[in-house]
Amino acid sequence: MKRNDLVALSIVLAVLLGLPAGLFGYQAWRTRAAGVRVIDIIARTPESGGFAPDRLQLQAGQSVRLRISSPDAVHGFTIPGLGVNVDEIYPGKVVEVDLTPEQPGRYAFACTRWCGVDHWRMRGVIEVVGAAGSVLPTAEPPLFQQLGIDLDTPLNPVRVTPVIGPSASRGGGLKVALPAELGDPARRITLSPADAFQFLRSDPANAALSDDDVWDLVAWAWLKDAKPEALARAKTLFARDCAACHGPEGKGDGPAGAELLGLAKMDPAMPLGPGNFTDAGKMLAASDLLLQGKLLRGGMGTGMPEFGSLYSDSEQWAMIAYLRTFLFRN
Repeated sequence: MKRNDLVALSIVLAVLLGLPAGLFGYQAWRTRAAGVRVIDIIARTPESGGFAPDRLQLQAGQSVRLRISSPDAVHGFTIPGLGVNVDEIYPGKVVEVDLTPEQPGRYAFACTRWCGVDHWRMRGVIEVVGAAGSVLPTAEPPLFQQLGIDLDTPLNPVRVTPVIGPSASRGGGLKVALPAELGDPARRITLSPADAFQFLRSDPANAALSDDDVWDLVAWAWLKDAKPEALARAKTLFARDCAACHGPEGKGDGPAGAELLGLAKMDPAMPLGPGNFTDAGKMLAASDLLLQGKLLRGGMGTGMPEFGSLYSDSEQWAMIAYLRTFLFRN
């Protein structure tokens, strides 16, 4: 090999070997200069292991830089409790997020981009601890537990289901004053739509109304307080987190849910697969509080994860209202 060729090859090798080392050195210098702890998180498709690591322990008040990368697909990353949201993490790229958690607690993180049929399995937990010897705050038990509601007790079948889709606007147009049990959201969440129908149907003041009129009143009671922006947010969350299993129209026919056991895990007589939110016989028998409990707890082996750690309180109730729109029209 000629001398000039050797020189050229040496230069190329120096560039190829020196550039990554230089970039690494720059990153290390920048990290030290910032005075933060650096944690690398690799996001892989669920079939390849998901997030690694998927459990972190941080110190309250400590500045941290998360360096998130993906070797295989486009992922997203969110820590709702800490206000972190990364829309896109492209393969081969590194996204850095700086945060300083102030309050001790447990904070869930998750992927926000459809990355495969098991996308919803991409979860992790950050535990933020305080001073030595301090304990994490204890959350108050959710209301369904306080009231002793068993989320897995089979629901009584609804005796009268609507012939046509109940309409909240038609119900509001009837100008019927709702009883306190239905007008107050805090009281209404403990009742099922079927309970409300029987309550309204048995009132002599509603004797002239048809069954479909009464169902319209029920739809009005359930959707009258739902804000359009809250329903829009819930629709976005449903598409991101639920449609893969429950289907985009809530019919329980999503591709990721086809092989799930569903409630058959607990009762072989129950159908396989995720819940069908358009099934009037089941959905009208469920109270909002029961639905929230399932959202908070998950499916207990059915394949449905919990979402209580990912959704704020307002997002949970917005999601419940959105689920009602699969049967009730606004």
